Amino acid sequence: MRKLPLIALLALFAFGLQLAALAQDGPEAQEITIKSPTRLNLKYPRGSLTLDLLATSLPDEFLIPASAPELAVLGRCFGVSLSWDGEALLARKGSLTQRLVLGQQRFPDEPTGRQLELVAQEVEGQPHLPLSILEDLLGARLTVQGKNAWLEPLIRSVKIDAQRLVIDSTLPVRCKTFSLREPDRYVIDIPGAVLDTGSNKIEHPRLGTIRLGQFELGPAVSRIVVPTAPGVSLRPASGTPGQLAFHLSLPAERPTAAPAQAFPGEKITSVVFEPMVGGHRLVLSASGPIQYEWRRYKEPDNRFVLDIPKTALVGTKQDFAAQGSFLQNVRVSQFSAEPAAVVRVVMELSRPAQTRLTPGDNPNSLVIEVLDQAPIDSTSNQGYGATSFPKIGGVICIDAGHGGSDPGAINRALGVCEADITLDICLRLTEILKRDGWNVVMTRTQDVDVSWAGSSASQELGARVKVAQDYGADLFVSVHCNSAAGAGANGTSVHYYKSSDYLLAQELHGNLLSATGRANRGIQKNRFYVLSHSRMPSVLIETAFLSNTTEGKLLNTPEYRQRIAEGIAHGLRQYASRYLNRTTANR
Repeated sequence: MRKLPLIALLALFAFGLQLAALAQDGPEAQEITIKSPTRLNLKYPRGSLTLDLLATSLPDEFLIPASAPELAVLGRCFGVSLSWDGEALLARKGSLTQRLVLGQQRFPDEPTGRQLELVAQEVEGQPHLPLSILEDLLGARLTVQGKNAWLEPLIRSVKIDAQRLVIDSTLPVRCKTFSLREPDRYVIDIPGAVLDTGSNKIEHPRLGTIRLGQFELGPAVSRIVVPTAPGVSLRPASGTPGQLAFHLSLPAERPTAAPAQAFPGEKITSVVFEPMVGGHRLVLSASGPIQYEWRRYKEPDNRFVLDIPKTALVGTKQDFAAQGSFLQNVRVSQFSAEPAAVVRVVMELSRPAQTRLTPGDNPNSLVIEVLDQAPIDSTSNQGYGATSFPKIGGVICIDAGHGGSDPGAINRALGVCEADITLDICLRLTEILKRDGWNVVMTRTQDVDVSWAGSSASQELGARVKVAQDYGADLFVSVHCNSAAGAGANGTSVHYYKSSDYLLAQELHGNLLSATGRANRGIQKNRFYVLSHSRMPSVLIETAFLSNTTEGKLLNTPEYRQRIAEGIAHGLRQYASRYLNRTTANR
């Protein structure tokens, strides 16, 4: 690697280089400083390298010369050809070629691409690339701890395929297995690979819940736990390259009865069918608590059927035509009468669609959402649920952004700072969540640093992630206010990074917009420290712009901060009902 002249190194070290913010209205727009040259010991699947880099003011973010020969070495390890052609970094894999040019703010360069906190740029006349772009180019995860770093492949999916448990990764991986008792379970540990699946569990109709977790990071250990009731066994089986497979033996299937039979008889008093953003929804209201059983039929049938036992439909059969690209027709009818009364909902689909079940606005209502998008990978083709919402019982970590020596964004006209607003929102949110039955952990309950005054940005952010991981949190939610150089920027956005973060971001996003009425800035993929370093599903919420006159005034009122807290809480209720507590259809 060509070394920078000594004068240039001293200049960088003494004064730093101020860079423009990524975008005028980007998340918490800020100046980024290039600091002193540094070295990083990087371990990757075939060995280790020492990289000569430029440190920046962003936590664990570095610049690497575009001509560094180590880039080609790492690319070959992951089956990607990396080269700089004088204008762009080219990443070739098979017939696919991706480009990264100087100043490019998203990768790939399209509206849905990941927003880059650090862009490719020239330093002293030499093109440099953000080191973290290797994650996007190679299908890997970069984890930095001090002077050491790990670039590790991703586990893209874990699924049941016929009588096999199949684990797919971006590179071949190895594993170790062992069994545990009370309860009986089979554990698969995969060192050197990072979990990047859409969900942290798989619901199997006979096994129960197969749990996926990030046991360690830096170096990574991914863990898969399969319940093994009597008669259930797993043994290694052959798979394709980049795949681990286990043969699954199950005892002979016995018929089971839907748990809804224990519920008293009720009536469906109201049926409402209406369009929603990205799909349609059916709202059923009942005279009391109801349970239900759903089934998804495979192609070419493409029906989603939901039965509500011991229930009578008030009025006649209802039939609704839909205008969606997936949903064609919905029928609600009295499928059978007393003594075995069943109300049936049939949704005719042109192709498999993502279908979500959640409690409605009152304890005895059920909402069925059909989105105009393909279902998330899963083996679940049936399940049960109830309209009554149980105590959640999970652990959630609530992170009030900034605090202590870092006030965050400041609106001087109002005399208010981000750290105070986020703390108030999070305290309100915590009270709501505790009433719902969550076990809540807050990273801070006062205007203090979570680590210590004067700590570096990565130390402070790392302390917040550590709180969540030390308490074994199921979810991590970080609350912020946005800021931009221009006063016109406005709206709400929810940010995610890991695949497992997306479903949580999706639930919170819609509920926040409904609760606050702010402009929709979307669900954005960003490599924020608290998202990329956390093991559990995590999101970062930019509630509104403190730099905007209208939104700054709203954020400065207790009423609006309460609305934000309630919107987040409702989104968490929906997420819990779909992904933490019950077998659901959103798979």
